[in-house]
Amino acid sequence: MAPRKVYWDTSCFISYLSGTHPDEVARALICEDILKHARNDEIEIWTSVWTIVETIRPKAPFQPFPVPLWAELLKGTDKDGNAIHPEAPGEFEKIWTYYKRNTLPTRHLSEAHAVKIKQMFEWPWIKKIQVIPSISHRAAEIARSHNMKAADSLHVASALSRNCDVLQRWDRDYQRTDLLIQSQDPVRLSSQHLLDLK
Repeated sequence: MAPRKVYWDTSCFISYLSGTHPDEVARALICEDILKHARNDEIEIWTSVWTIVETIRPKAPFQPFPVPLWAELLKGTDKDGNAIHPEAPGEFEKIWTYYKRNTLPTRHLSEAHAVKIKQMFEWPWIKKIQVIPSISHRAAEIARSHNMKAADSLHVASALSRNCDVLQRWDRDYQRTDLLIQSQDPVRLSSQHLLDLK
């Protein structure tokens, strides 16, 4: 029986590489487990060569995180001391946490670190898909018909080109193309094997 084909978008590799950051520890362990199974030929991990670019590129310049003064207005109360918008502070905190996480300086890589990432993409158990015209054209169609970003549609088109069983990602919304290929968070495989034995 042929091994299951799993497509990884860039966020999976970034989580694996960011395992020392507190926000990424759990995700990194799951990705490490999946890589172990790929190394043992139990599954296949596929990704586009475009993923190399997205993984190595730096994020926007790091900015400090003071909460803006206007955010205090969200805690406003009426003359009786009741919160005017009781849900606003919690919602703002979610947005601010997302902003902080996505502007962390951990992606500003040294040259030595960038070389190590390039070497990771040479591992034989990570199967790479070239960006060829037929994939690019399909990605353009997917981007237009599903209102997706170009990079995301390229991942979908690449996964489809190799008949992958699932597209795994963190923090991305591929639900628009779930009818083309199912998307999901990466799932620890070792736990699944243990469950199968019970």
